[in-house]
Amino acid sequence: MAADGVTAPLRVSNFRWFFIGEMVNTAGSSMSGIALAFATLAISDSAGALGLVVAAWTVPMVGFMLIGGALADRLPRALVLRGGNVVQGAVQSVVAVLVLTDAAEIWHLVLLNLISGTVVAVTYPAFHGMVPILVPVEGRKSAYVLIGQTESLLRIAGPAAAGILVATISPGWALAADAATYFVAAGFLVLVRIPFGDRPERQASVIGDFKVGWTFARALGWVIPASCCALVYNALISGSIGVLGPVIAQDTIGSQGWGIAQSGEAVGLFVTGFFLVRVAIRRPMHAIMVGFCSTAVPMMVLGTAVGTVALTVAFLIAGVGLAVLNLAWSLTVQEKVPEEMLSRIMSIDGFFSFVAMPIGQLLVGPLVLLSSIRTVELGSVVLAVVVTAVALATPAIANLRLTGAPVAALDDLPTTT
Repeated sequence: MAADGVTAPLRVSNFRWFFIGEMVNTAGSSMSGIALAFATLAISDSAGALGLVVAAWTVPMVGFMLIGGALADRLPRALVLRGGNVVQGAVQSVVAVLVLTDAAEIWHLVLLNLISGTVVAVTYPAFHGMVPILVPVEGRKSAYVLIGQTESLLRIAGPAAAGILVATISPGWALAADAATYFVAAGFLVLVRIPFGDRPERQASVIGDFKVGWTFARALGWVIPASCCALVYNALISGSIGVLGPVIAQDTIGSQGWGIAQSGEAVGLFVTGFFLVRVAIRRPMHAIMVGFCSTAVPMMVLGTAVGTVALTVAFLIAGVGLAVLNLAWSLTVQEKVPEEMLSRIMSIDGFFSFVAMPIGQLLVGPLVLLSSIRTVELGSVVLAVVVTAVALATPAIANLRLTGAPVAALDDLPTTT
């Protein structure tokens, strides 16, 4: 597929404004994770404190995700995203001011992250339901690749820039930049004009909509098993990389080295996109599971000999796997799930995928005290490989195929009770 094919979805004005807004948002978010981590460590040099702050974002995100998906299918998704960006911008502005004025305490960051995570519980499934209503079916693969490549390109510079800001000035400035991007993104999303289609299957309540979505997910057969595998992977990633990674980096390569290393993942995501537009994925779950397992490579380096170059290469390999994973999942959902169910299926996947993240974030501190950082990192590697092997031996996962056929209408799909 030519480069023009990858950018072709930008000719659709609604997708263009959506794309620009989300990429502005991504530019800020690519810096905020590192900035928040080192701002927390500056207050309390403790893996437990950092785990508490990160978990404060994850717990409400997971807790409200299932209801968030039902809301996103009931309401205009563009409106949900606009409102979410405004709230997130306000929250991040408060965080930035607290950090810049040296007034931030751990409880401040926990409280504000609770609000932020609640908002994401609704905006996450809304975002993942946008492409199929903005882009014709023949252009959706290009749209997914374009989003993935541009996000990864922004994340090449973002973590490195955040690392430099943290090391030379203050993490507060990176957080302030992220706050500004939320408001700019909301402005672009105002330009997205799409009619809100009829929802004849809509129930009398949000809970009723959720129940219908849950029944449909069970009928598909592959959503819940695949998401349960993601549950384990994400717990490992959030604890061994998200929490222990900055702690290890602080004593070895520093915030700047950690930012550069994480940029390697974005490089892998970006470069792989050029090849993915030419590749037909027929067994998506194989690609997804192997992609998840690639995230064990940075854990292996963190558990052995940490250096900026070695860790950057490890994250690059993980980025390649994640690029394949993201496209395979997007194409699977596009082909197998009707538009009316997209946000609910994505919220169910998000719930199972993320529910163990707080456990991973909160357990790594005590586990390190009981053993060592190296033991926790290498143990995570072993568990990731075992889960991959088990998943690929599970029929519901191994037998799923993409055929390129149009998605069936909701009334024609199987149901279960």
